[in-house]
Amino acid sequence: MKLTVLAFALATGLATTPAMARQQHDHGDQAAAQQQSHAGHMMQDSAAMTAHREKMAEMRALMQQAHAASDPAERQRLMAEHRAKMQEHMAGMMQGDNADMMAACHQHMMMMHDMMEQMAAHENMAQDD
Repeated sequence: MKLTVLAFALATGLATTPAMARQQHDHGDQAAAQQQSHAGHMMQDSAAMTAHREKMAEMRALMQQAHAASDPAERQRLMAEHRAKMQEHMAGMMQGDNADMMAACHQHMMMMHDMMEQMAAHENMAQDD
């Protein structure tokens, strides 16, 4: 039962968060401008997504190297490098045009977390009966 509730909550959150972020980001007057430059945005989004994927691949490679490292000092060095790359990438995501979207997504994730806590507490209480 817990798994079903959790899966439902996650699916609902994942389905609604992008829609809510788009709704908050839509400023009405910008709709016409966005339609006119749609092709330009697609190219820009594609380049941004390509850069994101490259950074994620770097971070995954560092994590795999850290898992494979047998020397604790080497593992710590790799984990420190991984942490620095994560912080750098997150800082980049929080700047410019991405800042509003990231803030909205963060708010929605916090709301989802709060609701999941309540569902888990409800489930735990129901099991205690």
